[in-house]
Amino acid sequence: MRQTFANGRTLKLDSKRQASAREILDAAATAFSERGYAATSIDDVADVLGCTKGRIYHYFRTKGDLFIGIHRQALEWALEAVGPTAERQDLGPEEKLRGMVHHHAMHLMNRASYMGPAQYQIEMNLAAEGRNKQEQMAQIMKMRRQFEAYFVEVLKEGIEAGVFRDTEVNILVKAVLGTVNWMHAWFRPGGSRGSAAERERIAAQLAEYAVRGVLA
Repeated sequence: MRQTFANGRTLKLDSKRQASAREILDAAATAFSERGYAATSIDDVADVLGCTKGRIYHYFRTKGDLFIGIHRQALEWALEAVGPTAERQDLGPEEKLRGMVHHHAMHLMNRASYMGPAQYQIEMNLAAEGRNKQEQMAQIMKMRRQFEAYFVEVLKEGIEAGVFRDTEVNILVKAVLGTVNWMHAWFRPGGSRGSAAERERIAAQLAEYAVRGVLA
């Protein structure tokens, strides 16, 4: 069983229902990416999925629930992408940071339809309006803090070791993550960027740029 937020509450879904909910989130992510949150309706999501609105309402009561679900899924993937490298004990801070940025960039490119919606804080605030949203928002903010904490810890480690420049850690974290998270404004899947090799090249370049920017 896996938990998900739907219909304003936390639900436990078996594997079949979990897959169905994911299909709906995939369609919603595509619709939000193409039209933006304000201009997207449940009808638009149903059109992308090729289903009736009733199927969507079975899992998600409102458009806001869909948007929050996209954020939660994107953060789960982000934590899975960087966590294993951040927690390794056999790597120095420079190698850790390079690997974390690389994996985060790959995650963003491989999940491109989720990438843009997951970066829009203002629209997320709009989606959070209404009843029974406190639990969802609290969980999302907890996941965001956990994700950022991975980078805070590795940068602190590097500063203490004299590897990274001795400056305010929170500024370095914002600079590093801003470099990668802004990909939603310029990365478009398909064409030459559709190949795994090209995405690896882009991720490697971003990781190298991020690391060089904080070296002592």
